[in-house]
Amino acid sequence: MARPRKFDDETRAALIRDTADQIVSGGVESVSLRPLAAKHGCSTTAIYTMFGSRDALIEAVVYESVGSFTRSQESVPVTGDSLSDLLELGRAYRRWALKYPALYVIMIGRGGKRPDINPEDFTEDSPRMIAAKKAIETLFRRVADCAANGILGDYPIEEMGNSIWAGVHGWVSIEAARPVMIGQDADAAYERYMQSLVRAWAPVT
Repeated sequence: MARPRKFDDETRAALIRDTADQIVSGGVESVSLRPLAAKHGCSTTAIYTMFGSRDALIEAVVYESVGSFTRSQESVPVTGDSLSDLLELGRAYRRWALKYPALYVIMIGRGGKRPDINPEDFTEDSPRMIAAKKAIETLFRRVADCAANGILGDYPIEEMGNSIWAGVHGWVSIEAARPVMIGQDADAAYERYMQSLVRAWAPVT
């Protein structure tokens, strides 16, 4: 008999999140299926059946970290106000990272807390490169909208997009580990910071 849908979907997602926690706290070598199975009331055989192998479970964590982030970005609605839409994308980035800190750490590979990646995994048409490009596509579209509406200057879209992404990424990476602006409203400080990133690419007058 097939497993209940709840087990397939909810338990699979929970196993991925808990494996991410293991990787972040102790590295890839610390991943153990027995405590995962015990926590979720299943057998190690069930985990093997679901993922195929321990290595495949770890690989699933890598892809889910990128996939979950991408879905959160794609879910941000487009209102027609290009500046507001771009800023909301930045807010969504921060919300996701603070809600799923382990997945965030694995996605960005901070402190080596990410499964080893071979250079060949990032060839132009490799699944990992395709996933990485898809993760930032939404940002590039928002940047292009802002440029078309005169909010951003006449610079290459990818250059502006990568710069804004790097700025947001830097702030959130620090905040995920410790307060960025001690004693200040963190939300308001982040809003001001995002505004400064946009102003850096404003049209030259």
